Amino acid sequence: MGWFSNLSSKPMDDQTKAPSRSSRKQCWDSRDAYFNCLDKIDVIDSLDPRNKSKISSVCGKQEKKFEYDCATSWIKYFKEKRITDLKKEKIMREIAQNGGQIISMDGSNGK
Repeated sequence: MGWFSNLSSKPMDDQTKAPSRSSRKQCWDSRDAYFNCLDKIDVIDSLDPRNKSKISSVCGKQEKKFEYDCATSWIKYFKEKRITDLKKEKIMREIAQNGGQIISMDGSNGK
């Protein structure tokens, strides 16, 4: 056994095994619960240090579960993807409200 063989106590961080379907589902469910809590307090960017105290006080339980249930490498990815997805949705709504047409790169006109 090496010095660094068991630094993480999180099952999802065990790189000797691929995550099971049930552990991935548990991660996604925890992520969704956390993001729903963030939506309720109008926080888009959970990586912004200015939101830390608000998140901790209202969504602390959901955040801890999300961070335990998901692989460390997934957590930052999901948080960054949330920001990108919400910005994209906002842009798409603005385009539609202004009468613009969304054209997909594959030529399907956004459908």
